[in-house]
Amino acid sequence: MTPPSEPQKTKYLGVTIRSDLNWSSHINTITNKAKNSLRVIRRNVKTHNKQLKEAAYRTYVRPQVEYCSTIWHPWQKHLTHRIEMVQRSAARYHYTSSVTNMLRELKWSTLEQRSNQASLTMLHKIHNKRVNVDHSHLTTTRNNKFLIPHSKTKHHMNSFFLWAI
Repeated sequence: MTPPSEPQKTKYLGVTIRSDLNWSSHINTITNKAKNSLRVIRRNVKTHNKQLKEAAYRTYVRPQVEYCSTIWHPWQKHLTHRIEMVQRSAARYHYTSSVTNMLRELKWSTLEQRSNQASLTMLHKIHNKRVNVDHSHLTTTRNNKFLIPHSKTKHHMNSFFLWAI
């Protein structure tokens, strides 16, 4: 018996896409890149100015873990947790107390909340023809609620790929 072959993957516009639509490879890549950026910031930004540290995080790190998140936003908790750990690590750079308290004081939304917001914004743009995406298969009810198409596999969960079929 031959072992199952590894799914094929390719990089397109900075997003690693696997043939099975599992996003773990992409998330590993972006979280490692973001952690390296955090290390560079910690090594080079030697100040007690919290606003400067936050600006460095928002400018150099957060875009790396949010880029195209409407496409690859994971549905598995362990992948979501891996992404959130980047932001929690950045919050530790600001303070030394509890990370949860730090995030609350910084008033940072979770990266999952920001990704959900980006997905809703994209859906709004698609529905209102502000982006050039075929939306003829988007179905709404009488009260303008979207009907979510059914998928037979977990690969499409929380992904705009489902809309593109």
